[in-house]
Amino acid sequence: MAVPKDTVWERDPHTAAKHDLLKRYLEAWAPILLSRHEVITYAEGFAGSGVYKQGEPGSPVIAYDVFAGALHRFPKRMRLVLTEENPRRVEELERQMTLARAKHSDYVAGRLAVDIREGEFHPALLQKLQSLSSLDHPLFVFLDSFGGPDIPYSLLHELGSRRSTEVMVTFAPNFLARFAENHDGHRQRGDDAFGSPDWQAVFRLPSAQKFAFLREQYRDTLRRAGFLHTLYFEMVDEGGRVLYLIFGTAHEKGLEKMKEAMWKVDPSYGVRYRDPKDTQQEALALEFEPNTAPLQRILRAFVADSSEGRTIEELQKYTLLETVYRPAQVIRLIRQMRDEGAVATEPRVVNAKTRVTISTAPPKPNISGEQGSLW
Repeated sequence: MAVPKDTVWERDPHTAAKHDLLKRYLEAWAPILLSRHEVITYAEGFAGSGVYKQGEPGSPVIAYDVFAGALHRFPKRMRLVLTEENPRRVEELERQMTLARAKHSDYVAGRLAVDIREGEFHPALLQKLQSLSSLDHPLFVFLDSFGGPDIPYSLLHELGSRRSTEVMVTFAPNFLARFAENHDGHRQRGDDAFGSPDWQAVFRLPSAQKFAFLREQYRDTLRRAGFLHTLYFEMVDEGGRVLYLIFGTAHEKGLEKMKEAMWKVDPSYGVRYRDPKDTQQEALALEFEPNTAPLQRILRAFVADSSEGRTIEELQKYTLLETVYRPAQVIRLIRQMRDEGAVATEPRVVNAKTRVTISTAPPKPNISGEQGSLW
């Protein structure tokens, strides 16, 4: 999206979706970390004004309220580190954070520090985190820019070198796909964001493949930076413009909790998923009963790739690490696939130790005409 010129602007549906996802994840993240650590930190590189035109809270206020609630349960400490380059937005952000603090008791607010810094997010954000020793403790960094490429790989690498740090980054592929090929400065910005010129292979691809290629290149960038596991969240606006929200973590537990948050986002916001392992790249709407077809294709191919089949435990691990689906969805789906004749299970009772192989019997027709649920 274009960078707004106003101090406060309208919240679009995709921003609402990002905030819904962020809130749901932080509600899981904060209690887990506070139960094990004395201090944890949340940081933003593009904090904005903390409020939208209709009074909706911005991400810093959302994070503050989530953390204040968590601190009622845990006598620990938290810190919000917020950077914003526009001085008028900084002034409004300070006002909004004061209002947020006033909603909570001094007992909580005294343990929830807010550090707001005016200036370009890089290197200001990293310098502030270093000065506070926040990189030595659990840290979640939200880098929600207006499209990019704005986030240098050097910053991602510094953050990713700390196993206790997680990131969520906004990545818009349109700019690089359309404008960078014949502009040295734009190509250099891309090199700085990806950490190498390999992404420039996009210029040799047909238009239909460009965005997916850039998305996967950027996920690989996060992995090289130290975030072993990544998930992406795809948003498409009314004009067909694509925006990705990409999450990176070094921990399987973080991956699992983010998936739980992803599947609970309000479907009215106009967001969707595509599983990178699905050869048909089918769009997955956020529905009460999600489309099972991509996961069936993915699991069947994974089972078929081994002469001995796979255990349910292996399938759940693969689902967690390699797909957008959740491990909890596997057992019910395997039962459905077995009953339809697509796979065989030994023993018939399906649990973590059950081995799944490709069925040699002809598939059974689905006489109900209904599609099973993953839930």
